[in-house]
Amino acid sequence: MPFYILYFLSLSLVVGVVELAEASSSAPTQIESPVEIKIVAVPPKPDGVRDVQGEGEGIVYTKELCLKQQDSYRDICFHQLARQLAQSDWEGGVAACEEMNKGIGECKADVAELYAPYDREQALSICPSIQKKKWKDQCVFGIALALSTIDSRWAFRTCDQAGQWRDFCRHDVNGEISVVDLDLSLEHCHAEEGDLLRRKTCWHGIGKYIARVDVQRAFHACEQVPQGPQNLYVENCYHGLGWGASEASGLAFAQSCDQANEYKDSCLLGIAYNLRRFDVDQAVTLCAQVKRQDLQRQCRSFVLNGRL
Repeated sequence: MPFYILYFLSLSLVVGVVELAEASSSAPTQIESPVEIKIVAVPPKPDGVRDVQGEGEGIVYTKELCLKQQDSYRDICFHQLARQLAQSDWEGGVAACEEMNKGIGECKADVAELYAPYDREQALSICPSIQKKKWKDQCVFGIALALSTIDSRWAFRTCDQAGQWRDFCRHDVNGEISVVDLDLSLEHCHAEEGDLLRRKTCWHGIGKYIARVDVQRAFHACEQVPQGPQNLYVENCYHGLGWGASEASGLAFAQSCDQANEYKDSCLLGIAYNLRRFDVDQAVTLCAQVKRQDLQRQCRSFVLNGRL
């Protein structure tokens, strides 16, 4: 065979082997799936109030991200975006709320509460734009709560504008005030404003909120509370104390109610009312330890039926 023919045959064979090897070693191109971003749901508020804290759950929300979500996840995303924007851009926060299909009122109330420490009047101006009265009143409630330890007198008086949540607002705001200024909180309650229910819940807030941070201070505070009609003022303070302290200690706090002396039963009731939220059996057991028959019946009725 002539040399040049042998050369070309050999060259073709070598080139073919090399191309085959390259083709077999090349991995197919893979398209990476986009990273899934999980939307963290905002738990629904109970009737009354829920503290609004922080600016989100560690995820940076954007309008573009939210528009990609479907159904309720879209609303959840915009709600979280509004919360993230609220403290630096209240208008952007409100605009995010208005992208929602449901929950716009709650969202705007959150924005107002988060922005309130920076400009209370601007925050209050958000509330009238809320259609549902529940959330319009909640908006004022949240603003008052946000200012409770910043401008305490203003915050307490702002509760007068909280509509259906006025009494809840006074209870919680004055409770927050009592932690930093007991004398002022006592002054508010001594003013004897409103009906008996409003007056006694004022003292309840003092016991509950102080007990959350310092139980001994709470006992000292309740010792300064007047008896009131049928002892309801002082009993409500110790009831609040039992509730607030048991949030951290649970049923174990029951033995500390001895410090309440003749108001021990009220302290036990407070614990039982708190326990009812997550362990009815424990709450019923505690009701059995209440000595006063009227309070024991009240305890069992509330724990088992949710009403007195």
